[in-house]
Amino acid sequence: MPQTMGQESLLLRLLLLHEVTAGFSEPPFLEVLARAERGVEWVFPGARLLALLPEEARGLPGRGLGRFRGLLGYGTYFPGPPLPLYLFLDHPGVEKPEELRLAALFMEHLLSALRGAGYREELERQARTDWLTGLGNRRALERALREGLTPGEVLMVLDLDGLKALNDREGHLAGDALLRRFGACLQGLARAHGGRAFRLGGDEFALILPERALEEARKALEAFPVSLGVARAGEGQDQALLDLADRRMYRAKRRKKG
Repeated sequence: MPQTMGQESLLLRLLLLHEVTAGFSEPPFLEVLARAERGVEWVFPGARLLALLPEEARGLPGRGLGRFRGLLGYGTYFPGPPLPLYLFLDHPGVEKPEELRLAALFMEHLLSALRGAGYREELERQARTDWLTGLGNRRALERALREGLTPGEVLMVLDLDGLKALNDREGHLAGDALLRRFGACLQGLARAHGGRAFRLGGDEFALILPERALEEARKALEAFPVSLGVARAGEGQDQALLDLADRRMYRAKRRKKG
């Protein structure tokens, strides 16, 4: 009879483990981790899941039984994306064969779910990010414009003058270095003022900022050979706003050439 009760208990916990880990399949990365942290005690009463940065987990085994700051548990390494983590199931009874097998099974489900969520988010990030500057790309700007600017925001379209001449004169590495420096300048302005920065392609960029930051942005951009056009939130929506700012940028470029 005790053996039968043990089998029933194990079956119940396997069903609980399945129920907990079934919820890992679709959510984003951080939600998978949060669900695992909440659900681990259903399967392992009194246990908890720790997500550690690699520097916090020095000396722990790549996978299997280990001790972390006096705690006994089962640990495993997750390399990312989006970031590397060491996952440690703090479970005092983990040395028992049944508990160890359940811990390994739980962690395998969790790793699989984190890999899936991490790669989905990485693909989405790459689809919205310019590879050279790390800024949002045209797709990301179009999404931002569909959502709409808030009152008091401006859209700036910017063009780096003379990029082709620089590429022809000094090579594409020099041109890429200028693009990265310019992108870093725009990213700094965006972060300082709660804005957003984008590279639309080639030598063309965009910046969404509060209008109060416009003069500061103009001064920062004086360090670069740039033409810019500005459109305000109330002047249009979506593609119409982008077209307006673009036309003003090209007028500024023609004035400089004239």
